[in-house]
Amino acid sequence: MRQSWVKTETAGCDLGDKRLNRRLGAIFEALGERPGKSLLRAFQDWSNTKVAYRFFSNGNVSDLES
Repeated sequence: MRQSWVKTETAGCDLGDKRLNRRLGAIFEALGERPGKSLLRAFQDWSNTKVAYRFFSNGNVSDLES
């Protein structure tokens, strides 16, 4: 039930790759569980933080237009 808000918020998102869509949901969930925290604290370890940074720098994600 916890993820229902994440699914609602990401329902219309299509980043062109199912893995990116799932990662977006995971990022929203992590940030939602730890609002106001730095990315490192939100993702709880360096490995997950690196994954988030890779997500944000992905051309399919960062080049989206509003």
